[in-house]
Amino acid sequence: MGRITLSGDQYIFFILFIRMGIMASMAGVLVTSSYFKRLLLLESRSARENWILSLIFGALLTAGTAVRVLVGYEGVDLSLSGTFLAGLMGGVIPGSGVGLFVSLPALLRGEWLALPFTLLCGLTGGLIRRYAASREEFWGFSPLLFNTLYRSARILKLEHRIDSRAMIFLSVLALEIARTIVAGAGIPHLLFAFRPDHFIVTLCAWLSTLACIGIPLKIWNNTRVEILLEEQRSAAVQSRFDALRRQINPHFFFNTLNAATSSVWTDPEKARQILVKLSTILRRLLHGTEDFVPLSKELEFIDDYLSLEEARFGPDKIRVEKEIDPRALDVPVPAITLQPLVENAVRHGISPKIGGGTIWIKASLDGETLSITIGDDGVGFSGVTGTGIGISNVRERLKVAYGLQGIFTIDSAPGKGTTVGIELPVEREARHV
Repeated sequence: MGRITLSGDQYIFFILFIRMGIMASMAGVLVTSSYFKRLLLLESRSARENWILSLIFGALLTAGTAVRVLVGYEGVDLSLSGTFLAGLMGGVIPGSGVGLFVSLPALLRGEWLALPFTLLCGLTGGLIRRYAASREEFWGFSPLLFNTLYRSARILKLEHRIDSRAMIFLSVLALEIARTIVAGAGIPHLLFAFRPDHFIVTLCAWLSTLACIGIPLKIWNNTRVEILLEEQRSAAVQSRFDALRRQINPHFFFNTLNAATSSVWTDPEKARQILVKLSTILRRLLHGTEDFVPLSKELEFIDDYLSLEEARFGPDKIRVEKEIDPRALDVPVPAITLQPLVENAVRHGISPKIGGGTIWIKASLDGETLSITIGDDGVGFSGVTGTGIGISNVRERLKVAYGLQGIFTIDSAPGKGTTVGIELPVEREARHV
């Protein structure tokens, strides 16, 4: 195979492509770290967080400058774009700190203008961040420069101001021009810069620096948008979950208050007991804000509810049998999900049955699955199941919380009672409810 020899300008073109690839790789690797991602996307940071961000950027960029100084490989020197980007992402202090770190290897080589130049790069990026009308603007800076310039031109025409994207473009271009002028003024040893033979190559070097800023911003902004979308989805799920929970409470209170009202004239003492127990349950509901509670707490709430029903119907009307696996007591379940099922068993199963009946509550833990059964030997029913408010609400809450992992079944027959089965994963999906 013949040996390929590159001219000076061809070598610079090659280095420019390598430099953009290195910046893209570095940005992609960094954003895989959840800690760096959280640090990067914070709207405001403490002094400690600012210094940590400076150290992360500074360590990587200083290593690149050191490789250039020691080995002579210019492709890893990202001092201008990297320092400017550090200021843009972190602010004036991180940008200036990174500028200080990055200049150290160059200073050791005698490039005395490296320190003020990199400090200026970091400071400029930080000032653009500080005075940006909206953070969305600089996040929208793109390596597709024509797209960036078009949007900036529209803002200039409509709002009569220079937006952050245009400020990034103009500032980086000015810094590159200043660096090129210094290098071409006969003192190239004071500050590193490419020195092509043709102006078109110099222009490409400037554009590659803009791309080295736009590429990481594009990568990080995609991650940022994904996080924002996930937060919006989580907020929507949370709102839906809360609405379903609010629907259960009035339904339960309406039924109970009706029972108290009907007893006021015929049995005032029973009405008083019902209202006292209802106030206890209401206090517990108002003070409980958890979406998920241990099964043990949900069973305690069912006991409170059944004591209320006992006050309404008498101690001989409803009998309760429990078979609870002790290992299942700490498993989290959606709050106020089992109570509507027990209420249905009382109202539609046991209450119409002459002589009352029995409700059984079973819970067992089988591997990573929690199985809960609530049944009764009441009157039962036939036809379409699960059309009432309570059942429909429970179905929907399980769907919101567990997706397809939550299983809900109903088995009923006239004269034989009704059995409701629920199967839930112990480790539910991260649905943020």
